[in-house]
Amino acid sequence: MTRPNFLRRWGPWIILAAVLALTVPFLDLRATLATFNNLSVVAIALTFGLYLLNRLSMSHKWNVLLRARDCWLSQWAAFRIYLASGFVAYVIPLSVGSDVFRAARLSLAGRSTSQVSATIVLERVLGLLAVLTVSCVGLVFVVLGGWRELGPLLGLVAVALFMGTALTVLSMSTRLYHVLRRTLSRFAGHRIVKMLDALHVEYVSLGTRSRPLIVFFLLSMLNQVIQASMFVPVLVSLGVAVDPIALFALLPLSKVVVQLVPVPAGIGIAEGTQVAALSLAHVPAAQGLAVALVLRAIDVTMLLPGGVAYAADAWQLRKA
Repeated sequence: MTRPNFLRRWGPWIILAAVLALTVPFLDLRATLATFNNLSVVAIALTFGLYLLNRLSMSHKWNVLLRARDCWLSQWAAFRIYLASGFVAYVIPLSVGSDVFRAARLSLAGRSTSQVSATIVLERVLGLLAVLTVSCVGLVFVVLGGWRELGPLLGLVAVALFMGTALTVLSMSTRLYHVLRRTLSRFAGHRIVKMLDALHVEYVSLGTRSRPLIVFFLLSMLNQVIQASMFVPVLVSLGVAVDPIALFALLPLSKVVVQLVPVPAGIGIAEGTQVAALSLAHVPAAQGLAVALVLRAIDVTMLLPGGVAYAADAWQLRKA
């Protein structure tokens, strides 16, 4: 097995093992297990409901971009594909595994690959800006409320938001793309360059539609609030004093790290970053790990409806 193939196959699992090895010494696993005695069925049921609402909101906001590019899907079809993509995310060892599935799925149904890919790229970009916006606003209120130790983090998030916004605006500039295109002129006939050309055209075309982009951005911020709210029922059940604004400010940042690490479904990475974010929100590590494990258990439980959605979607595609 060549070295690139070895790294591609086993790299994500090596990263996961390293993260777990670094995290375990700082956690009191006995205290974490003891906290599960205080969990209530109502809290788990509420968290499960919020999880479904999160999936529904994610599929709906993606459908907003699809419809802006005349790739019409019913809300049920978009929700079914999104559930199926969550199932696939546990199989493909990439943080973008679910994105690859959605693009491939709609291309098989006759949609333009460049159109669908453009919506997914823009979904990622605007989703990141939404994360930074929600976090930045939340951190402003938290720091003004007396949490001075989070001042440096607020500065970093504000700088990242400014740079991300500037780069997004520049990425939609046709003039700058032409400069890049001239640099790559010697590779003009290459398949990847042709694909980038088609993707850029769709991306810029989608970027000129201000109304769906504004709607999508607002829905993305709402989605971050829903995701942070999933932690609240379990934290309350464990008797942890919750500061909702701190949760809304810190938890979205954990999603950024998960998207950058090529581990299937962010296993281990998500839990570690969530515990770190909750610790900054003054939640004890034992309770923070318990909440993260409960959310992971719900996520794994969703493999059943996700698998059913995958099978139903495959049947629907074959029927079509």
